[in-house]
Amino acid sequence: MKKKGNTVVIIFFVLLVIFGSLVFLIKKQRNIFQNNQRVNQSTNQININQSTIPTVEPVSQGLTLEVIEPKENATYNDPSIKVSGKTSTYAEVYVNDIQTKADEKGYFSLNYNLDEGENLLTITANDKDGNYAEKEITVFLQTQE
Repeated sequence: MKKKGNTVVIIFFVLLVIFGSLVFLIKKQRNIFQNNQRVNQSTNQININQSTIPTVEPVSQGLTLEVIEPKENATYNDPSIKVSGKTSTYAEVYVNDIQTKADEKGYFSLNYNLDEGENLLTITANDKDGNYAEKEITVFLQTQE
């Protein structure tokens, strides 16, 4: 009977250690979560509920991306517009899900069809070295008065 009693005590202490470790990890995660909700001034981003919401600053990592047209908040009356710009030589460029490639001087251009009303264009460029840049532009299509 004494051997069975020692086993129960050992199991009890092992469970106590496991439970204590879980409580410690939960408290640590709660602190991380609370820190993520604060405004991170150095990266110009606001964290809410562990979701990162980018601010006006464009995303860029080792690659330049200049959008020549369209201009921000431009209004068009024809659904087909030209999207053009400049980035690194031969970089892959995406306008939303449409792909094109920059030429030997870094220029790119493609036709894009707008939907009626507000259109968010996400222009992304990436090169063979893994560098990327991204810009968002909002334009409007108003075909009806």
